[in-house]
Amino acid sequence: ADIKTTSTENLKNFITKYFQIPDNNIEKICKFIKQDKELEKIIFELPDTIKNEVHYDNLQITFYDEFQEDELILEITIISKLDFNTQLKKEDEFIHILYKKYIESSVDKILIFIEG
Repeated sequence: ADIKTTSTENLKNFITKYFQIPDNNIEKICKFIKQDKELEKIIFELPDTIKNEVHYDNLQITFYDEFQEDELILEITIISKLDFNTQLKKEDEFIHILYKKYIESSVDKILIFIEG
């Protein structure tokens, strides 16, 4: 499907299929993503991007709650059996990949964590 014409329903279905949503905040997450075409593109390509770099059991998507009131940021958590040092290295690599591939202001709306 052409990313520009993706409906909220398609986005919702995609997120539900590829991500766990710990806080069941799918409506708010979709609304947030829909405000930024580039962010939407990142989200649609993220499962494959991650799969190319690391084997994972699950992906989670939620809002990063440290400063939720000031500024919304999506938190993507990759559940993987990597050891701690590899986790940190891979978190760094993902951010570099995203900044190379996408518009900086959109990448700034995402944090990626890896947990064992």
